[in-house]
Amino acid sequence: MAHKSFLYISISLTLLIALVSLMPINQQLNVPISNLDKVVHSSLYFLLGLSWLYTLNPKKRNKNYIYKILFLITLYGIIIEVLQEVLTINRHGDIKDVIANIVGVIFATLVFNVIRKKN
Repeated sequence: MAHKSFLYISISLTLLIALVSLMPINQQLNVPISNLDKVVHSSLYFLLGLSWLYTLNPKKRNKNYIYKILFLITLYGIIIEVLQEVLTINRHGDIKDVIANIVGVIFATLVFNVIRKKN
C-alpha cells in the first residue's frame, strides 16, 4: 500500500463526496452555467479515482486490479445516486450524474496510466 497520506486523502475524499451528495441543497440556487453539476461530478470522481489508484498502488499488480478499483468507485457513485433518491427530500438520483462520474473515473485511469508509464 502507498504512503499513509494517500490513504487519508482517499478516505477523506470518499467521505466528503458522500456528505456533499446527501446533504440538503438550497433549491433557490441559480447557477448560470448549464450542466455545471456534471462537470463537478466528473471532477470529483476524477480526483477520487486518482487518489484510490495511488493509494492502492496497482502498478505492482495486473490490469484486472485496476479494473476492480474502478468498478468499486463506479459502484460507489451509483450507490450515492440511489441514496439521494431514497434518503433525501430535495435531492434526486440522476443517470446523467452516474455517466459524469464514469467519465471522471475513465479520465483518472488514463491520466494514471500516462503518469505510470513515464515513471
